[in-house]
Amino acid sequence: MTDLDKTYDVAVIGGGLAGVSAARDLRDRGHSVVLLEGSDRLGGRIFARPFKGLPDVSVDFGGTWVNTSMQPLIRNEISRYGIALKEDSDPGCSAFHTGGVLRSVPIPAREIPDLQRALTRLRDASLRFTPGHAVTSVPVRDLDISVDDFFAPLDLPAATRDLLDAMVVVYGGWNPGALSVFSFLSQVAALGNEPDAFYGALTERFVGGLHVLLEAMVADSGVEVLFRHRAVAVERGTTGLTVRADNGVALDARECIVAVPSNVIRHIDFMPSLSLGKVKMVAENHMSRAIKCAIRVRNLAPRPFAMGSRGFHMICSGKELGDGTEIVYGFSSEYHMDFDPRDRERVQDWVREYFPSAEVVEVDFHDFGADPLLDGTYRIDRPGEAFEFLTVMNEPEDRIVFAGTDVDDSVWRTWMEGALSSSRKAVGVVTENLHRHTA
Repeated sequence: MTDLDKTYDVAVIGGGLAGVSAARDLRDRGHSVVLLEGSDRLGGRIFARPFKGLPDVSVDFGGTWVNTSMQPLIRNEISRYGIALKEDSDPGCSAFHTGGVLRSVPIPAREIPDLQRALTRLRDASLRFTPGHAVTSVPVRDLDISVDDFFAPLDLPAATRDLLDAMVVVYGGWNPGALSVFSFLSQVAALGNEPDAFYGALTERFVGGLHVLLEAMVADSGVEVLFRHRAVAVERGTTGLTVRADNGVALDARECIVAVPSNVIRHIDFMPSLSLGKVKMVAENHMSRAIKCAIRVRNLAPRPFAMGSRGFHMICSGKELGDGTEIVYGFSSEYHMDFDPRDRERVQDWVREYFPSAEVVEVDFHDFGADPLLDGTYRIDRPGEAFEFLTVMNEPEDRIVFAGTDVDDSVWRTWMEGALSSSRKAVGVVTENLHRHTA
């Protein structure tokens, strides 16, 4: 039972990976912490549940893959709790649709030099970022341009551009021409300045889903979690603040970490208001509206992989079920998908763009865009917004610190590693604030 007369050291808003890890770390430091989560589960945009009609088969609708050799923060968490991982197997079959042609290889041989020029441009630009340092601490603002403008000097042929655009759609969740290339370049830096590592480096998955880690964090720390408490207001005073939930509960704390997606920050009433810069940055949604369908198929060779410009921009293996069917993941965006992602026949048409004999048995999907607690997927900015957003959202705000992968000022932004990076920074700021206010 929550003690409504208690003043907590810290109130954490949002039970995703950043919020849970921040609450855990503050508890480890001896602080009293309460975590408010608007839904009835932990994870936010990390979401695993049973596939429709298969109660024993869990699928990931949000974050899925990690690389423990490249991501030290997630590696430490996995080691701390003894979480089991499974390495992806190599694809058993592949197909590509680029330049208007269905292929068994990504592009025609004559375009290989063009693809190499594009990859070199990505690599060279990524070298301007410095892993281990804040993205905004180096002079890279000029790279906050559209994907189209970034590649325009190369005058790339159709198949090569289709392949690159597919990569952008899968990770950006919208029309490539409307997205900033900034975050993609910083992620290339995170991946060792190897652009092709997007599809070869992150191949480890959590056995049972990532919620296993979140539940272990809460159980280990004893963090007080209040489910179905959606924060609607944060009122700051001279010695602390009050967080008000939509169910009428009001909790007092000395400091607050706001770890909700950036699209929903504007739905919290901050009194007094946040800085003008922050208000401007969260006034409207960012661009990413990614789609990830879980699709049960038959008549398809095991462990398929597909990529290109037709239908889904990427298809990859999910789970082999051992009964002649397999669950695969299909990636696209709301910009490209003009039908309900649950429409089995239309999804089958899209899968058959790559694998003509495939039969779709069932489709499952979680609509992050329609979820008012999330209102979309991971943050991807418009051209000219990325650098400013990261700068402004990480500026000090009295008694309030923002956390989450959307605001992470590291090269791992948008990944789970970025959520942990942002959480760690927020914990450091809050700890300093607590010490200062009691000095």
